[in-house]
Amino acid sequence: MADEALTSEQQRSGEPRPAARPPAAAPFRVFKPGQGLHVRWLTAAGAGIIILSGGHFVYTWLRLPFGENLWARYLIPVALILLGAYLVYWLVGKRPSSVDFMIATEGEMKKVNWSTRKEVLGATKVVIFTVLALGFLLSVVDLLFILFFSWIGVLKLPVWQRLFGMGD
Repeated sequence: MADEALTSEQQRSGEPRPAARPPAAAPFRVFKPGQGLHVRWLTAAGAGIIILSGGHFVYTWLRLPFGENLWARYLIPVALILLGAYLVYWLVGKRPSSVDFMIATEGEMKKVNWSTRKEVLGATKVVIFTVLALGFLLSVVDLLFILFFSWIGVLKLPVWQRLFGMGD
């Protein structure tokens, strides 16, 4: 009631209103929810796999110094996993700069002109043919070098016998 009177009094006197305080953010409120959804979920899933793998690594590594002390072997990896989960939540859901980057990334991915299946298959055939042709060409050049160096006496191996089954 006092706020209303103060507000109406300020309105009559022409004084500007005080700036409204932003509501306190909840600890688990997501920044810009619904935007960049796919990139954020995939980033969180990838980071989750890495964190769980790291937790498993720490669990198996702690077997050496702690032996059968299960409290330490379980507590430390679980604490690291929880810390990693909160860090991922903070980066993917709360930190404005990283969230804006992921939103922009998803926007750019929608602009990409993806190749058709026919184009991908054609390019794959070209790559396979080129690799095979280069492999054959390098094999022929390598064979010529082996023959040349064995002919001038640098290689002291029976190259002719090994390659062609004939003697000098």
